[in-house]
Amino acid sequence: MLARALVGVVAVLAGLAFAAAPAPDADGWYALFDGKSLDGWKAGENPATFSVKDGEIVVNGPRGHLFYAGPVGNASFKNLEFKADVLTAPGANSGMYIHTEFQETGWPRKGYEIQVDNSHTDPRRTGGLYGVQDVMNDSPAKDNEWFTQHIIVCGKRIIVKVNGNVTVDYTEPENVRRDRRLTRGTVALQGHDPKSLVRYKNIMVKLLPDDDAAGFAPIFDGATLAGWEQKNGTAEYRVEDGCIAGRTKEGSPNSFLCTKKLYTDFELFFDVKVDSRLNSGCQIRSNSLPGYQNGRVHGYQVEIATGTTAGLIYDEARRGRWLSEKRGDERATAAFKDGDWNTFRVVCTGDTILTWVNGVPVAAVSDAMTKTGFLGLQVHSFQGSPPAEVRWRNLRLRELNAPAK
Repeated sequence: MLARALVGVVAVLAGLAFAAAPAPDADGWYALFDGKSLDGWKAGENPATFSVKDGEIVVNGPRGHLFYAGPVGNASFKNLEFKADVLTAPGANSGMYIHTEFQETGWPRKGYEIQVDNSHTDPRRTGGLYGVQDVMNDSPAKDNEWFTQHIIVCGKRIIVKVNGNVTVDYTEPENVRRDRRLTRGTVALQGHDPKSLVRYKNIMVKLLPDDDAAGFAPIFDGATLAGWEQKNGTAEYRVEDGCIAGRTKEGSPNSFLCTKKLYTDFELFFDVKVDSRLNSGCQIRSNSLPGYQNGRVHGYQVEIATGTTAGLIYDEARRGRWLSEKRGDERATAAFKDGDWNTFRVVCTGDTILTWVNGVPVAAVSDAMTKTGFLGLQVHSFQGSPPAEVRWRNLRLRELNAPAK
């Protein structure tokens, strides 16, 4: 009898442990809603505003907020991706909160609200960062049609996408003194008023690493080109003074020094110094295939150049155009320091590519053409004398959502 009891206790504990540790999917996404119940969620005032029907969370009733309180990330997120499929009835208003905390009554004081509103009398529309960087009057989504709202928090930067299109790229100023700021916290859904009917499904979160050095590894050893191989062109690559130096060669097309390893989701830092006469770039998620233009390197390129384009994303040897536009942000267009070392940061997660130059946010691109590929250091074709040179150092990377070994 005792043995049976112990077996029963072990089984119960195993079940609890399993419930407390849900597994992410292959891309690192955790489901926050099981499609059947509100398990893992906690409502403040007017809990009847939230119900489950047909695999969806239905929001309809007096003001209320439904806070995630389940086991994923211990319901305390810092850097994250948060997305859901949303369906609004005409005149409806709702919202998705980040970095918030449970509050029994009233509008949440902590964190940010990302608006859900396609036709309510409030002109702040879907995809806006409510009261901070609003989308006014014209909504990027429609009532009675499912749309996906996707929020990314990376450090002090918030990206909002609706159906894959970026609607907000906001960087929180330093030393913000208000409750509505980025710290860490849970996520929540809003019930706005009794006339609003909104449905949510496929509510997911992806955990991104905190802003520290954990998990980064050098991809250049500072002494050799081990792990790298040259593709295309005849430019000269060598190691000098702990740097990878690339020098132009007359008559050569674009040359690329590429990692032998392929990467999918990652965060990359590198320092670069380039001759003012030379255009360069860092390939990400790129490929070289025998059947494509005789092995020509192609894919996303982070621009390295003087002027206002540094950090923008170009589609090298494929669509042959900018995937990100020049931003009106004067800090972004002036971030690159001509004739000096510059620090680039690149984050690739899912179909999102983010860049920073010297700590200043530059590009936010949503594009799903390529998920995996190598990194490549470009020496652009060049006509001039003497030869031009570009140098890279401190190349370090951490993979995001890498499978456990």
